Amino acid sequence: MKMNIESSSIAGEIEIEASPETVFTALTDPDQLAAWWGDDTIYRTINWKIDLRVGGLWSCEAKGEDGTLGSVHGRFLEIDPPRTLAYTWNPSWDSAGETNVRYTLTPAASGTRVSILHDGFGSDVDSLTGHLEGWSRVLAWLGSYLVP
Repeated sequence: MKMNIESSSIAGEIEIEASPETVFTALTDPDQLAAWWGDDTIYRTINWKIDLRVGGLWSCEAKGEDGTLGSVHGRFLEIDPPRTLAYTWNPSWDSAGETNVRYTLTPAASGTRVSILHDGFGSDVDSLTGHLEGWSRVLAWLGSYLVP
């Protein structure tokens, strides 16, 4: 896995031994998202709601290991299965404002190269740094979930 900060954006990628179709479904199916996005020692995502269409809304809650609840929501900007998924990102725990997340799924020899770009942070270094750590965990969880 590679993750880095580029200006006011986070870029990362991971290769996963699964087809682009399988990865895309794991990124868009509420039951699968709840199954893999989180770790009981940090936080677990729950109550995923997804209206999978451009302009459709999505949301979930995150329950911390200490029981605290946060939430994140947005709207879908681009949906091109199984290649591209993009949406806005509005977390309750961060006052940086709305940002954008874009996944690009590319066939690779081992399955799928998942590239992520999270941009729109402006000059908010704390938010950028915190999200870099978060996306590193998220991509690792996704990869672990989809291991054959």
